[in-house]
Amino acid sequence: GRQHGELAAARIKGWLATEEMRGLISFVEGAGRDAFDNFKRDNSRFSLTLAEEIRGVAEGAGVPLDHIWVANMINELEALMPGEDRIRRVGHCSDVYAVPTGGTREGFAHGHNEDWPGPVRNFWYFLSINATLEGNGLSSCGGMIYPGSTPGWAATWNAKGMWLTQNSLFPLRSRRRGLLSSFVQREAICGADGGASSLDEVIAGLSVGGWAQAASVNIVDMNHRRMANVEAYEDRVGKHEVTANPGGGSNYSHFNRFKELRGVVEDGQRNSSVHRQARLDALAAPRTAADIAVRLSDISDPEFPIYRNMTLATLVLDGAAHALRVWCCGRSATSGAPTHEWDLRSFFE
Repeated sequence: GRQHGELAAARIKGWLATEEMRGLISFVEGAGRDAFDNFKRDNSRFSLTLAEEIRGVAEGAGVPLDHIWVANMINELEALMPGEDRIRRVGHCSDVYAVPTGGTREGFAHGHNEDWPGPVRNFWYFLSINATLEGNGLSSCGGMIYPGSTPGWAATWNAKGMWLTQNSLFPLRSRRRGLLSSFVQREAICGADGGASSLDEVIAGLSVGGWAQAASVNIVDMNHRRMANVEAYEDRVGKHEVTANPGGGSNYSHFNRFKELRGVVEDGQRNSSVHRQARLDALAAPRTAADIAVRLSDISDPEFPIYRNMTLATLVLDGAAHALRVWCCGRSATSGAPTHEWDLRSFFE
């Protein structure tokens, strides 16, 4: 944690100084204090290791510890803020899965647009945690980071062939206590002793119950050639294994509306998700990583395109090749060569 804070101190301080983060900090110093204290208590009990990592980030960056806690509970706090104080109302990420008609023996891929409005585009970064010492209970973990947050909230991968992304969900009701998505997702994929090594392990980690809010989590198990979407809300979990039925019905996409959990009342402001889903459904089913890159770059809908000016990065994973390609910083996945390209089998070496 301390090394993370030291390396990213300037970006962390810049992010904490933005209007969005200043508003969240003001909220937890006032009307949201009870929820903030509950979240800190509940999640410190859930993972003391992560709580200590957050402390290290704060010390390394030279910022108040509570401010780093706020950076790890953005979804949960913004869901509790009065409507007029919320910035995050436009919908967020897009996820697309692809499987050839012959099933995963012929290949499989997943892609994600990481969408967030505002100045965070100037501050996010990638982080690699390399657990070099055997038997110390730590796990190598890499991913895209909102400044000061733990890996696991945005796109994340481990050293055992597991990959995870999140779509925000927007239920009308959220708890003022309970587990943070950042904590649950980090523990599910990069928990103790090397992290998860199978799809089933990650799903089990996400199924602990007690969530404060909600998330749609997309998972790829590269070694076992399996993919799934999991929706979690409070004590409920719904899942869809994308590759369970190879063939024409095996492809899948997810935006910011509940698809697997029935009966959840949403906040009624999901026009962007409706439009993005309709556009993807109108296109032929993607079968390859290249198909996903085209879908995630689509701007055909002038009001609610899939690729937007708030898209921070497009990440496309060729699961069979363990190859991750990233386009960022105003460049779509059809704009040319990727900004970053990594073989996840050797990423931590």
